[in-house]
Order: sequence, then structure tokens, then C-alpha cells
Amino acid sequence: MTEDHPGPTEGPSDAPDPSAAGTPGPETTQAVPTEHTVPVPQYSYPAGADATSAHAPAAAGVALADEATQPTTGGRRRTGLLVGALATVLVLGGAGIVATTALSGGGAQPAEVLPGDAYAYVRLDIDPSAGQKIAAVRFLGKLPQVKDTLGSDDPRKKLWELATKDSSNACAAKFSYDSDIAPWLGDRAGAAFRPGGTSDKPNVAIAVQVKDEDAARDTLTKLLACDTDGTGAELRMKDGYALITPKGTGDATVAAVDRGSLADNATFADDMGALGEQGVMSAWFDATNGIKEISKLGGSGMDSTLATAGAKGRFAAALRFDADYVELSGVFRGADGTKAVKGDGAQLVNLPDNTVAAMHVAGGDQLVDTAWPQVKKQLDSLGSAQGQNDLVGQLEDQLDVKLPDDLKLLLGRSFTLALPEQDFQSGTFSIGGKVVTSDAKRADELLGRLGALAGGGTDPLTHSVDGDTVYAATTQAYADALKAGGKLGDSDAFKLAVGDVSSSTTAVFVDLDKIEKLYLGEMKGDQKSFVESLRSVGINQSSTGDGEGTFSLRLVGN
Repeated sequence: MTEDHPGPTEGPSDAPDPSAAGTPGPETTQAVPTEHTVPVPQYSYPAGADATSAHAPAAAGVALADEATQPTTGGRRRTGLLVGALATVLVLGGAGIVATTALSGGGAQPAEVLPGDAYAYVRLDIDPSAGQKIAAVRFLGKLPQVKDTLGSDDPRKKLWELATKDSSNACAAKFSYDSDIAPWLGDRAGAAFRPGGTSDKPNVAIAVQVKDEDAARDTLTKLLACDTDGTGAELRMKDGYALITPKGTGDATVAAVDRGSLADNATFADDMGALGEQGVMSAWFDATNGIKEISKLGGSGMDSTLATAGAKGRFAAALRFDADYVELSGVFRGADGTKAVKGDGAQLVNLPDNTVAAMHVAGGDQLVDTAWPQVKKQLDSLGSAQGQNDLVGQLEDQLDVKLPDDLKLLLGRSFTLALPEQDFQSGTFSIGGKVVTSDAKRADELLGRLGALAGGGTDPLTHSVDGDTVYAATTQAYADALKAGGKLGDSDAFKLAVGDVSSSTTAVFVDLDKIEKLYLGEMKGDQKSFVESLRSVGINQSSTGDGEGTFSLRLVGN
């Protein structure tokens, strides 16, 4: 039920009294404080996390005793006015706070009180599922400086103190976290972007979960009144959440929720269902409806670029934990004009064992078929703007190629680049690649010709053809190593970072342990310990159907 009357709870004793100063009540425009900058804090990690069981599945066979600590006072509290700052803290190291909360993970989500016509949504949840909390404890236990500095104190209180300590807004600095914020602050926050916004006035609604609506209304009303820039914001209460909206949009936002929340939006619900576990953060974007709206937010300079991009489809993403890594995982759906591409990472997993970094693209020839009409259209438009009627034809003449056919041959059924472990300080540098294609001899000829063109008449690569595969490298030794192959895919660093690549269309792998020697010498203390605790990074993308696919970005700990 929507409530519009201020409650009796008193604000901070030394904070300005809105009523005394003639400040409007909660149903009139209030100003949102924006002056202060929030630094990323360091915290103390709960003692006793069991890092020895880090390779066990995060959500199975884990007793509650594996939780690092019992909930502490204020362990679920956070300041809703600092939603963006909290998101930054979670992403950059503060996500260990999930280890200090209870294992419920239940309750209403922000999407249930935000309007169903939104085209973009972001959610922060420090009370996620039990499996996520346990996995977070185990993963963060691998990061020494996080383990040693993430304490049992409420990190949201520290965030509040850091945000207000050096604030130029003396009004906001007078609020006490313990007495003014903690009593009402809940566990979740979300923001929804709706149609109709402008660069001067975005149509955004922020939902902050509260445990006491009266106390939240009283404090937030006074906080909003601290702002003096005149932009203003409005406050409403809705089903256990405080809704903060731009001036003049509060009633319309609540009415839109009453007509149907974002959680009731079938498209949104279906996309988030396909995403699965939503972790500590999640986001959703409808490009079909959102691109033009975003162009309005960027001002006239962005209007023509974004509005004519023609992007369609939607994506959903989540930041979540496994015992061995933190992952940004997502799905994209409904992309217009894109066909399913059969992926295969076999050429990636059989790279030499000493591979430091690798990039793999499968189905590049199919991607060219799909993308070429749009690419040619853009090239023709570029040529016309420069007074050239046939830019594609000129490129074909200058490079002695046939487009898009030769481009398809160069990308082939799979295209793989690799960098071996080496002394990067020496005068020689080894890098190489291989292409599996339908006409390897033609691809080899093209590669040699383009290499000579780039090298000023001398091809810098040594390359050869073996069946349907072209091997090329900066040294003969590495070209031979690529041809001999190896078992990169058997290493734990690779498997944890990239995962299953049997259907990958794009994959990237970097072995941080093998390259850290390049920069560790310049680091000291906690910074060095943190870098040493990181093992590898991986990206994996697959096509699951026409206009649909999945992606993941993982950071693996030692």
C-alpha cells in the first residue's frame, strides 16, 4: 500500500529540522544530495573462513558451519542513498559482506515495486541465496588482503562514514549511521530507467528496501532536503521500499507500478529466468526500446548515433560467486537479424601447455555472412560522405581481395591467436595463430600478401599449410609448436576461467600466474599480495539460437 504521510520518528538531533526551516514534507519536491564522492573502503574479513575446501562445489554438500561467522549487529544494513557507491564496493572487493548475513535470501525484490514499462534495470542484493553467500566466503578467502581486512563491523556503516567524512555538505554529514540510518535500512536496492526522460531530467526510479517505513520516511525526507542544487527529488513508500524519483514524477511512478510492476513484465521475467542465479548484482536492458531513450539522455550529440544504430534485443547479466571465481554471467536474446553460429573450441584447448594468453573465434565465416550486408551499407555510407561511390570496390582493388569471400577465408571456421610464455625483455617476441578454413592455400596466400603490405614489403610471419589449417607465427619455433599442439585445456587455470568451450563462438584466456612476473617487481604490500592471489581470467561466449546466446567473464583466485 502506498503511504504518503510522514511518520513520527525523530531525525538526528543535530540535523536541520525541515519543518522548522520551512522544508516541504515528503510528498513535495526534495533535493537529492550529490556533492560527495565515495571512495572504495577496505574491510576486515570474518575470521575462520575455510579456504582449504575452496574446490568443493559452492552450493552442494556445504554445512552451515562452513559459513565464516554468524550475523553481526547491523550486518544487513546499508545506506540506500548511496546505491551506486555500494555497487562499486561490491564489485571491487566489498562483496564479502554477504558472508556476514543470514542465509535466508528471501523477501521482495526491487523489481516488484518498480514500473513494468522500464527499459533498463539494475539490482544490488547483499542478502542473496545461501549458496551464493557460502561461495563468496570461499572465494574471498583466496584474496589475502580482503581476508585480512574485511571485518565483522558493518561495512555499510564504514561506507557511510567515508562518504560523509569529507563531504562539503555539512547537512548530510550530521546524520548518524547508527541512530538515523541503521534502524530502517533493508538489504536490497534497485533502479529502473523509464521512457520519457531527458538529459536534464532522467525518468529514473530508485527503490531502497526499508524495515521501518516511518523511520525511513523521516530520515530520507531530511536527507533529500540537504541538497541545494535545486534539482529536487520526491519520496514515496511502496510495499516495504522507499521510492525516490525526480521532481514531479512520484505519483506517476507509483501509478505505473500499480498498473504492473517490472516483475510482472513477462519479457523481463523470462529473461531473468534464463539468466538463472542472480547473485549479488544483476541488470537487464531492452535495447529495442532503450536505445532511443538513452540517446535522449545523452543530449543532442548522441541522438543521431544511437537512434540510428538499429540495435534490437535484450540482455540480462549477474555478478555471482563460485568457490573458485567471481563471474559476470549473462544472456542475450531477441537480437534482430543474427543467426545461430555453431561454435567449437577444440583449436583452443589443444594449444601448447605454455600458453600465456589466447583468443579464439569460431564460426567467423558464418558471422561474416550475417554481418556483411550491414557492414557494406556502412562502408557505402562512409564512402559517400568522402565523395567515393564504391569504397568496397576500391578496397578490393588496393588489397587485391574479393569481399566478403576472402574475409570469410581468413576468419575461417575457427581463428585462434596465442602468446607463449617467454622472456618479454629479450629482443625477440613470439606470437602466433592458426586458421581452420575451407581453402587453406588461398588463406595462406592472402595472409602472406597482407603481412607483406603491413610489413613494408616483407612478411613478418612464417606460415605453412597442413590440410585445412594455416599456421603462422613470428618465429619458426613457435609455428612448429602450434602445429604440434598441447593440452592447455587440461589445466585448472584454463578450465576454471573459461569453462566448457565445446560450443564457444568467442573465448579469451589469460594465465595471470605466468605473466605476473612482469609487474610484481613494481608492487609492494597488500597490492602485491592481491595480484599474487589472482590466478587467471577467462571470457566465453556461445550462440544458443537465432538472436540468442550466453556469455561469461571470470576472475579465478589461487
